Amino acid sequence: MAAKSERLTILSEAEQFALYGLPDFDDRQRLDYLSLSESELVLANSRPSLCAKVYCALQIGYFKAKYAFFRFTWDEVQVDCDFVLARYFSDHTFEPLAISKHERYTQRAMIAELFDYRLWPAALLLQLEQPLVQIVRRDVTIGFIVAELIAYFNEHRIVRPGYTTLQTVISEALSTERQRLGEQLAEGLDTAAKETLDQLLVRDDTLSELAALKQDAKDFGWRQMARERDKRARLEPLYRIAKTLLPKLGVSQQNLLYYASLANFYTVYDLRRFKPEQTHLYLLCYVWQRYRQLTDNLVDALGYHTQQLEDETDFTSTNRPNFRC
Repeated sequence: MAAKSERLTILSEAEQFALYGLPDFDDRQRLDYLSLSESELVLANSRPSLCAKVYCALQIGYFKAKYAFFRFTWDEVQVDCDFVLARYFSDHTFEPLAISKHERYTQRAMIAELFDYRLWPAALLLQLEQPLVQIVRRDVTIGFIVAELIAYFNEHRIVRPGYTTLQTVISEALSTERQRLGEQLAEGLDTAAKETLDQLLVRDDTLSELAALKQDAKDFGWRQMARERDKRARLEPLYRIAKTLLPKLGVSQQNLLYYASLANFYTVYDLRRFKPEQTHLYLLCYVWQRYRQLTDNLVDALGYHTQQLEDETDFTSTNRPNFRC
């Protein structure tokens, strides 16, 4: 297992708290979530001690709020504890004692069953494998994957796993997808295509070819558009490869744009340090996007100059001297 510092960061601190932080009820929420139904109260009262009953009542309320389970001390939930005691156990003297691990896990199983939820066992990883493949092939961005997984857990009434488990699940899914794409790229690109892609990263005097290709035209002037035309011509052979190969790889439109953005984000130095298959994927997606962008620029320039010509023609026609008598 990787060390914590090496784990993939999948949620910001605020997002982690939203999903995994102990609920912090205001008075209205406390009344909504800690007011127990008859079946919920029966479950709480079935526990062997007053501390276990109160702890169970709190877990029920917190589960209704976040569909997750929490470990907490009595000091952390003092206000909620007072509410439960006053509402359901006012005739008892409460002495806050620690709850055993066995009791906590027993309560979790009973609460999950009450709400028709399934706890997260290792066996669910097999069930999650195919949905994860589909999610990652649609969009490899972390935010999308997390959102889709949470939606999947809610839809199938599964208590979401802990944060570190979620990190591991997503990391392995992304690693599997990278490996799949890498293997198919290694087979799908011939030596000539690989050399052409690598040539984009070879530095000349000041700029690599890729860096030059990234530079946008400043205006629709003919010199700028001539450069755009030359860039497009240089990319055309690679674009034809990308247009044929990327659909075979099953790269979605969203992922294509994401990988292209990485080629634009990373420096030439960074790209040369990655695994060849990874760099080739980013470059192919970038070529596909950049070629289309250059084409659009040339079409826009043609439209701009055509409109200018029409305006000049209209102006000349309108202001032509009338020599009729």
